[in-house]
Amino acid sequence: MATNNVEHYLGDLEAATKIIPPNEPYIMMNLMRFKSHATYNADYQGPKVATGKEAYLTYKDKFNDRVREMGLESSIVLFGKAYTQIVAGPQEGESWDVVVLLKFSSWAAFKSVLEDEKYIKEIQPHRLAALQELRSFAVIELLSL
Repeated sequence: MATNNVEHYLGDLEAATKIIPPNEPYIMMNLMRFKSHATYNADYQGPKVATGKEAYLTYKDKFNDRVREMGLESSIVLFGKAYTQIVAGPQEGESWDVVVLLKFSSWAAFKSVLEDEKYIKEIQPHRLAALQELRSFAVIELLSL
């Protein structure tokens, strides 16, 4: 999923479900660039924070809390600062603030969070307010090629 503005909503989860193995350990890889100021949609009435970074940290904490409330498990494999692009390609000059690898027991478990009503209404608005740009990839670990 590639995005360039505040309207970076989820892609077609049903299409993704057709190609992602549903019951194998699943890793979500995100490349993220924060907005300098968080921008919430006008219809969001919950608590708001000032910066994109603060909005993302709020999102991350609430997301992790919701995962636990749903009886699911996830683990952060990597939460790192991206410094510079080493190999340049068509997107030469891209820069990212943060790289995140988040592991779930399965795509089905991760998808259940994304479709959860509480996530959609109370948690997702912080992600939308936080990010200037996002690249998100579904990753299944290969033991061999």
